[in-house]
Amino acid sequence: MIPSREWTSELMHNRGMPPHIIRHSHAVRLVAVTVAVTLGKAGYGIDMRLVDRAALLHDICKAGSLINGGDHALMGRRLMEELGYPRIGEIVGQHVRLESLEVNEAMVVNYADKRVMHDRVVSLQKRFLDLMDRYGKNEQSMQRILKHYEDASEVEQVLVRCSGLEPERLNHLNLVTGDHALDG
Repeated sequence: MIPSREWTSELMHNRGMPPHIIRHSHAVRLVAVTVAVTLGKAGYGIDMRLVDRAALLHDICKAGSLINGGDHALMGRRLMEELGYPRIGEIVGQHVRLESLEVNEAMVVNYADKRVMHDRVVSLQKRFLDLMDRYGKNEQSMQRILKHYEDASEVEQVLVRCSGLEPERLNHLNLVTGDHALDG
């Protein structure tokens, strides 16, 4: 079962998602749906509604984790499972680290999140340079960020091989002023 867009928006509001995280989530959704369409054209059975809702909800627990600590992906997974949406929870739980390199909805949302810096679509390199500047405070954190960059690069290569995705074309999504056409 997949929740409606209205339910998703209400949950985001009721959980007190800050506006900047909502803007980020909408940008991730736009990238994720675009990648999912590309995979669909290549013959992959990607559930668009599942990608859409999971992308919107991937950071549902981010603000709480910044205040109280904890793994926001795991917290989001548990929340979605408690609310009766385990498929969304599975994707939310993998938006930071994938469990496998299987081409599926979790990979799509994971990759889309890595391509959005704040609310702008950027290259993986630019995104991870920003993360390094902001969070690379010591050798351990720099190594962790570098490992995430290597993992994201591998995911991008898988998506390119499987679907012909042209990563640089995703930057054109910054020209989209809204995503009303995708609101259905």
